[in-house]
Amino acid sequence: MPKLKTTGGATDAYTSPSVSIGMPVYNGAKYIREALDSLLAQTFVDFELIISDNASTDSTPDICREYAGLDARIRYVRQDENRGPLANFQFVFSEARGKYFMWAAHDDRWASTFLKRTVAVLERDAECGLVFSHYIERNLENGNEKFHRVKSSDSASLPFNYLTRMLHMCPSLIYGLFRVNMIENMKLENFDFADVYFVSSLGLRATIRVIDDYLYIAGVKGSRIPYSLTHKKIYRTTFLRKQYALLQGRFCFPVALFLFFILCGVMLKNKILLWRY
Repeated sequence: MPKLKTTGGATDAYTSPSVSIGMPVYNGAKYIREALDSLLAQTFVDFELIISDNASTDSTPDICREYAGLDARIRYVRQDENRGPLANFQFVFSEARGKYFMWAAHDDRWASTFLKRTVAVLERDAECGLVFSHYIERNLENGNEKFHRVKSSDSASLPFNYLTRMLHMCPSLIYGLFRVNMIENMKLENFDFADVYFVSSLGLRATIRVIDDYLYIAGVKGSRIPYSLTHKKIYRTTFLRKQYALLQGRFCFPVALFLFFILCGVMLKNKILLWRY
């Protein structure tokens, strides 16, 4: 096994790490150093970090190569052209070798115990497919913070778990720690609320647990303004159609219809609150 040049406590880099971290990035030079330092400061050291650079035009490549030269756990890949964010997210997952996986944004931060505590939950509970924590939304321009509490969906009742995910939608759950064998046949798709759909789909097959502590910081630049992936305004029809198909495949018709009506109510409220988008 190759020796780590900088380890933070580890002595070897493993070809089969317990955790794979995928960081898709494009022009992230302003914030990526702090994100990398935060990940390399983890008390749980048995991980690999896969950075996929989507043909950045700033100094992101230089920074990533510098860090890859310091720590053998880091694999840096520069794409020949910008493939778009979705393809970059999918690429880092396809490169993962660990039994647990998480996506990491270049402008986010993690408590030093984030991996240790989330891995411990997955090790204890074989039915758990995703672990997250409460999180802080931090404005990287002025330092202002908002604290967000996240709901677990770990009931014995699947309809209740589904309602929890829909009534307490949290797109940031996509940045939790996943059990790979429960999501290896799933993929992120290119439609609005695809991250919510991905998590809710997993939530019908596995429990989702949330650590009662603030271990994750979501970095934002200025105000967090909702935007559409594919349209000028947020488009909800594809999300609703796919959710209905998901419910039909999991529940009897009356239960599926009841849950779908509640989901439609949630989305209507969401649309009213975000009427400008």
